[in-house]
Amino acid sequence: MSAPRDNGLTGSARWRRAIESGQVALLYEQFPSAALATVVLSLLLAVGLRDRVAPGFLDMWLVAVIVWTAWRYGLLLRYRRSASVADSNSVWQRPFLLGVAVNGILWGVAGVRFFTPQSVPHQMLLAFVLAGMAAGAVTTLSPLKIASPLFLIPALAPFTIRMFLQEGQPHALMGTMLALFIVSLWVISRRLHATVERSLRLRFENLDLIDDLRRARERQDEVHAVLAAQVEQKRQVQRALEESHGVLEERVAQRTVELEQIGDRLEMEKELFRITLASIGDGVITTDREGHITFLNPIAEQVTGWHCHEVSGRPLAEAFQVAHESGDPNERERAVTALPPVVESRSAGQLLLTDRSGFRRHVHYTAAPILDRQAAKVGTVLTFRDISEERRIAQQLTHQATHDALTGLVNRREFERRLERVLQHAAPHDPHALLFMDLDRFKVVNDTCGHVAGDELLRQIAALMRNRIRARDTFGRLGGDEFGVLLEHCRVDEATRIANTLRELAQDFRFGWQDKSFGVGVSIGLVKIAGGWENAASVLRAADNACYLAKDRGRNRVHVYEPDDRLEAQRQGDMRWLPRLQQALAEGRLRLYRQPIVPVRAADQGLELGEVLVRLVDEQGDIVLPGAFLAAAERYGQIGAIDRWVVGETITALKGGGAVQGAGTRLSVNLSGQSLGDPDALDFISERIKDSGIAASSLCFEITETAAISNLTNALPFMTQLRELGCRFSLDDFGNGLSSFGYLRTLPVDYLKIDGRFVKEIANDRVDETMVEAIHRLGKVMGLKTVAEWVENAETLQKVSAMNIDYAQGFHMGSPRPM
Repeated sequence: MSAPRDNGLTGSARWRRAIESGQVALLYEQFPSAALATVVLSLLLAVGLRDRVAPGFLDMWLVAVIVWTAWRYGLLLRYRRSASVADSNSVWQRPFLLGVAVNGILWGVAGVRFFTPQSVPHQMLLAFVLAGMAAGAVTTLSPLKIASPLFLIPALAPFTIRMFLQEGQPHALMGTMLALFIVSLWVISRRLHATVERSLRLRFENLDLIDDLRRARERQDEVHAVLAAQVEQKRQVQRALEESHGVLEERVAQRTVELEQIGDRLEMEKELFRITLASIGDGVITTDREGHITFLNPIAEQVTGWHCHEVSGRPLAEAFQVAHESGDPNERERAVTALPPVVESRSAGQLLLTDRSGFRRHVHYTAAPILDRQAAKVGTVLTFRDISEERRIAQQLTHQATHDALTGLVNRREFERRLERVLQHAAPHDPHALLFMDLDRFKVVNDTCGHVAGDELLRQIAALMRNRIRARDTFGRLGGDEFGVLLEHCRVDEATRIANTLRELAQDFRFGWQDKSFGVGVSIGLVKIAGGWENAASVLRAADNACYLAKDRGRNRVHVYEPDDRLEAQRQGDMRWLPRLQQALAEGRLRLYRQPIVPVRAADQGLELGEVLVRLVDEQGDIVLPGAFLAAAERYGQIGAIDRWVVGETITALKGGGAVQGAGTRLSVNLSGQSLGDPDALDFISERIKDSGIAASSLCFEITETAAISNLTNALPFMTQLRELGCRFSLDDFGNGLSSFGYLRTLPVDYLKIDGRFVKEIANDRVDETMVEAIHRLGKVMGLKTVAEWVENAETLQKVSAMNIDYAQGFHMGSPRPM
C-alpha cells in the first residue's frame, strides 16, 4: 500500500481518504477466510439439524447462504480487478456492507427457524455455531466501525429473543448470556476498529517518511551515478578479465564435481553389483573376451569348489567342468566347446557338472554375451543353478504317478500307456503277448483275515512273480487282485510257458497269516498281440474275457484267447444280453406261461398242478425262450430281479382268479440259487404272500439240487420260513449229481422232480429206467411226491405209470400256455 498522494485535498481529508481505502482493502483481504467459514459452518449446521428441521426449508436456507456467499466472492473478484481502488471507497464499501447485513439476516433466520424447543443439544449446537460466526465476524469486520453491528444484531438478536421467549430459567439465563455476549462483541469490535485505524495512520505516516528518504536517496544516487560511471569505465577491463577467469574456474570446478559424482556412482553400482551377485541363489561366472574367468560369486564357488582368486584369469573349462547327462566324455567335450570364450547369443540347457572334489550334480545353465557401448562382445556371463534335488523330486513324483503304492509295480495307467506303445509297432512277424492274471482265492484271505492280510498277500505275490519275469517285460497291478504282464517280442508258445510258470509259482505258494495258512492259485488269460487290435482297451478286454473263461473252466489254468473261441463267443453273447434284459425288465416285456403237471394215478386227480415258466418278448415282438437269456441273467446278477417279478406276477394271478384260480390249484415257481442266498428275497416273498391274502399252500417253489446244495447254509432257513407259512417246495432236476442223495434228507421238500435226461429214454435204456426207479423209491421212502419230467410220448408215460410215479410233466402231457 503506497502513501496517500496529494490530489488537491487538504491534509486531513487526504489522510481520512487514505485510511478509508485501507479499511476497505482490509475488509476484502479478510473475506475469503470468512466466506469459507460461513460455507463450512452452514453445511455442518445443516447436517446436525437434518433430523430436526423440515428438509425443504433447511435446503432453501443452505442454498441461500451458499448463493449469497458466492455473490460476495464475485464482488471480491471485481474489487481485485479494479484499477482505481483508492478513489472509489464508497463504491466498494456499500455493497460489502450490504453483503454483511444480508448474511447476518440469513443467520438470524437460522437462529429462529432452526430453534428446536424439545432438543437442548440441538439448541446448544445452534448457539455455538451462531456464537462462532459472531466471534469470527468481529475479527474480520473490525476495519469498519459499522460492519460488525450490521452482522451481530441481525444474526444474534433473533436467537437471543427466541431464547428469552422459551420458558424456564436455563433459557432465560442463556438469553442473558447471549445478550451480554453481543454487547461484549460490540465493545471488542470498537476497540479493534480503533486499533486498526491507528495502525493505518501510522503506516501512512511511515510511508511518507520513507517517500522523503527515497527522494533524498535519489538525489544522492544521481551524484553517485556520475562518479560510478567514471569508476565503472576503469573497472570494465578488469571485470572482463575477472569474469573470464571466474568462468574458467567454474567450469573446472563443475567438471571436477561431475567426475567425482560419476566415480561415486560407478563405485556404488559396482558395490551394488557385487552385493547382488553375492545375494542371488544362482551361481554366476563371468569371463573376458578370451574366455578367462574374471569373477565367481559365492554360490558359484560353493557349487564348483573353486574360489574366485584361485581361478581368476584361468580358462572357464578348469572351473566349470560339464558334460551332457549321458556322462560320455565325448559329450563332455562337445558341452565345453558349446560354451566358447565369447558366446554369440543367449543359450540355455541342462548339463552334468563335476566339481573340484569329483562330485557330480545336475545344473541348469544360461550363457549370454557381455556387450560394451558399441555392442562389441567383450566377454561372457554364465549363470547356473543346482537342479539335482528338483530332478530327484520330479523322478519321485513320476514314479508315484506311474506305479502302484502297495506293490511297487506299474499301475494301470502306465501299463495301458506301454501297451499302447507296443500296439503301435506290433506286427505278425514280431508278435507280443499280454497276460491278464486274477488270484483265485484272494477273497477268502481278505474275508477271513482282513484287508491288511490281503494287502500283504498282494505284496508277496508281486515280489514272487517279479523275479520270474524278463527284464524287458512290464509287470503291473491292474486293480484289486488283478495283475498284467506285457511280454514284448514274445511268441505265443513262449508266452504260454511263462504263464504256466507263473501259475505253478502261485499254485505252490502258501500264504501264512498268524496261525492260518492259505493256498493261492491264479487264473490267466493270454492274448497274442500281432496287429489288428483297435486300442489297448480292446486288448485288455479280450485278456479279461480269457481270464474269466479260465476261471469258469475250473480256475488255476491258462486260457489262450482266440477270436473264434466258442466259449468266448458264448460269453460275449451273454454280455450282449445284459442291457437287453435290463431294458426288458424296465419296459415290462416278460411274460408268464404255465405247463401242466398231470397226476398219473387216479387217486391224485383232485389236485391241479402246474409249473410257471417265463418268456421274453424281444424288440421285434417275438417270444424268446428262457434258455437264451437265463444263463446270462444268472451270470450278470439279473436273475434275482426276474425271480421277484415272476413270484409277484404269479401271486397276482392267483389272487385275480381266471384260469389259474381254484381250491385245488398249486403253481410251481422256479427260484435261482442267488435268491436262496438273498434275505431280501425271502422278505419280499413273505410280505407279498401275506399282503395278497392267498393260501400259501397254492405256491410251490422249485429249486435245483445244485442251487440247494451249493447254498445249503442259506437254503435251509429260507425253505423253513416259507414252509411255516404253508408254501411247498420241489427239488428240481434231482439225480443230476450223485452227491444230492446225501443231502436229500436235510432238505425240507415236498416234491422230487426226476431229471428229465433220465426220464426221456427210459423206454429204450435200461440204465436210465433203473435210475428213475431208484429215485422214485427213494422219494417214497422219504414220503415225497415224485414228478417225472420230459414225458414226451405215450411209451414214456406208460413206463412212468408202471413205476407208480405220482406226476408226469412234458409236451405229451401238455405244452406251456400263456397265463
